[in-house]
Amino acid sequence: MPDLIDNCVAHIYRPQDGASVRVQPLSEHLRNVADLASLAAAKVELPLVGHMVGLLHDFGKYSKEFQNYILSAAGCITPGEPGYTDPIANKGKINHAFAGGQFLWKHLQGNDTKKAIARILALCILSHHSGLKDCTSLGGKDVFILDYMARPEEKTHHEQCVEQCDEALLAEIEDKISNELLLEVRAALVKLRDRVMSKLPASADINDQGDCANSRDFQLGLLARFLFSCLIDADRTDSADFEDQKGAEIRCNRVSRPWDALVLRLEEALAQKTPQHAIDRIRGDISAHCAQRAQDAPGMFTLTVPTGGGKTLASLRFALLHAQKHQMDRVIYVIPYTSIIDQNADVARKILEQGEAPGSIVLEHHSNFMPDENSDAEEVVSRWEKLSENWDAPVVFTTMVQFLESLFGAGTSSARRMHNLARSVIVFDEVQTVPVRCLHMFCNAVDFLTGQCGSTAVLCTATQPRLGNLPHPLRGSLDIQLGMEIVPDVPDLFTSLKRTVFFDHCHTVMSVESVAALAQDEQQKQGSCLVVCNTKRTAEKIYALCAKQEGVNHYYLSTNLCPAHRMAKLEAMRDDLNNGRPVLCISTQLIECGVDISFRSVIRMAAGLDSILQSAGRCNRHGENEPGRVHVVRVEADAENLDWLKDIKDGRDIFLDTVRIKYAQELLESGYDLTMPQLVSTYFDHYFHRKGTVLSYAAKDGNSLLDMLGSNSFIANNKKFPALGQSFSAAAKIFKSIDSTSKSILVPYEDGEGIIAALCSSDLLYKKYELLRKAQRFSVNIFPHTERELIQKNALYPIQDSGMFALKPNFYCNEQGVSAQSGQKLRLCNY
Repeated sequence: MPDLIDNCVAHIYRPQDGASVRVQPLSEHLRNVADLASLAAAKVELPLVGHMVGLLHDFGKYSKEFQNYILSAAGCITPGEPGYTDPIANKGKINHAFAGGQFLWKHLQGNDTKKAIARILALCILSHHSGLKDCTSLGGKDVFILDYMARPEEKTHHEQCVEQCDEALLAEIEDKISNELLLEVRAALVKLRDRVMSKLPASADINDQGDCANSRDFQLGLLARFLFSCLIDADRTDSADFEDQKGAEIRCNRVSRPWDALVLRLEEALAQKTPQHAIDRIRGDISAHCAQRAQDAPGMFTLTVPTGGGKTLASLRFALLHAQKHQMDRVIYVIPYTSIIDQNADVARKILEQGEAPGSIVLEHHSNFMPDENSDAEEVVSRWEKLSENWDAPVVFTTMVQFLESLFGAGTSSARRMHNLARSVIVFDEVQTVPVRCLHMFCNAVDFLTGQCGSTAVLCTATQPRLGNLPHPLRGSLDIQLGMEIVPDVPDLFTSLKRTVFFDHCHTVMSVESVAALAQDEQQKQGSCLVVCNTKRTAEKIYALCAKQEGVNHYYLSTNLCPAHRMAKLEAMRDDLNNGRPVLCISTQLIECGVDISFRSVIRMAAGLDSILQSAGRCNRHGENEPGRVHVVRVEADAENLDWLKDIKDGRDIFLDTVRIKYAQELLESGYDLTMPQLVSTYFDHYFHRKGTVLSYAAKDGNSLLDMLGSNSFIANNKKFPALGQSFSAAAKIFKSIDSTSKSILVPYEDGEGIIAALCSSDLLYKKYELLRKAQRFSVNIFPHTERELIQKNALYPIQDSGMFALKPNFYCNEQGVSAQSGQKLRLCNY
């Protein structure tokens, strides 16, 4: 053991294989983190700020209390020796995050702007183990001033740390608290203020002025979170590199911006494609438009293409060429459901990864398969959070849930990756699926990323929502102009790609038995049929009724199957369909967005028009035969309870009561053509109007997350820009990107069993990192009542000390996935 008593240390690592103990000096860690955070913050022209928060983030570790604690935990100070601190009794009780914040606050006093800058930087430092803290409490108290900055010396050890700090490092810190630092921050703040406030029209009333000011303050909060993200990623990266030198070597050898090679691979793959159907030529034209527009300046784009129009490869072509042209850092695909990440990422991987290690070019990030950040086991979270995904790959496929969590979620693991959204091409696939209550927040975030962070956003869908026409647009909307559309003639394109006929059965209510009979009849006549349901319960009932049919390959799809399992079922189904075998598939709506599969007939439970059209995109997808048949049906209320699925219910009601009635004559004359663009526009206008009161993410007592993360005027915060007055932590605890709180578990489907065993035995950090990336394809999100039921039946067991759980084999059904009934047919919940 090295002599540590006279040196301040940041980390001590004792390998379990008996190798020599490694020690990281505190000054080394602070400088390493400062360099990494500076590189990340430079993406928003704030390198000096990144360097400063990095230098001061663990300043509190210079205290005698913390050094005694870490040395006692490492066995360098033993019980009975001077300075010994019981590491178990004092775990998490010695604050080392506040000293650096207080130091910076005291050195940046002056006018209001200077204090506002100090507040932003200090908040990042003192929050780096908790997630961004509140500046204003829900009771209206300025907790930043009255609590964090007022905490006494015996709590924060600020003065003691100044005395103990390495003299050269202290001089370096004081030297960098300079006018140059202040000017750098002021320039970023002026850019943000002017960009947002320029949207305020001259005729704006006081409400409009308040809405616009709230958007400005909301984006100021995003800037603070961005800097926080730079710090968190830098800190976790350096800590992991110190502990795991093999992982550090792998990270340092990664190739950044390999756009020339990736563009070449994609262009070669596209050149080898031979048109087989008339639709393939149209897809080629769409791809050519994407290649042409990729040369445009970074900013906002829309790509409105009917289902089956080849958006995946066309948008990938745009993204890679655009990244090459402007030397962007990465391409990020944001996809609504985990069910299509596998498919789209697999398409990209087969083209782009040629000899590289799997995941080094194309990364799939399905979910946060990580310990609960609210865990009491601080050392468990600390160790495993080093493995949290930070999207450090050239091409990333992730979900809308993970995108929103990176911007608004609690804790540090999600926030860690936010900074990697900067200088990226972000493709929002099926953008109409953005959770409606997050729309104002989403629009502000996209505006921030494109306007402040140098990113490009591409809004892809067949049913383009009018995000520039939201109620109260100054609260958050996107300034979408006609010239932003990549495809030059959208209406003509929809006419050219018409491949289905629609049948309206909604004039009457059908029983599930009638729907099952219709499905069986369509399968018999057409050869294949897909039924898309709004709830798992409805899907289960119809599947049970249809499964008795002999001579037909039956499939059931829902999120109770892990991604790898769903992918296998989809591959088997495609093989059956391509070889003309009879197929009947019963699925929840996970199949309706982006899944490349083609049935001769589709039956869709009545829903929002966007969902109906997405399901129709699975019918005659390649235009290979005469028009396919799409049936829209309405089932009895007791067979489909949508009371807990209000967004689906509202969308269904607007389709049934508004779109069908308002356009009854046009539908009659067109042969019930639901793809007419004016229907989509009308649907979204009415839908957003109906949902207008929830677009800002309503909270309790009339408050909203949009306000809590903005001006925070609801709780009488009187801070003026650029002073932060947000309730970051309180808002993050409320925020859920989806309605239900779910938890990821690992399931023993095929390779999942081996991954579980490896995670339970391996202690090497870089191996765990690789395993966690692989594990996402073998994870299932379960809801609290399912988790309780599985725990009661002893169906879950822990993975080492991670706080994560795996499912025992008897509780995973090959036909329908996770089952609370050991070895029996799955009983599904009603959502």
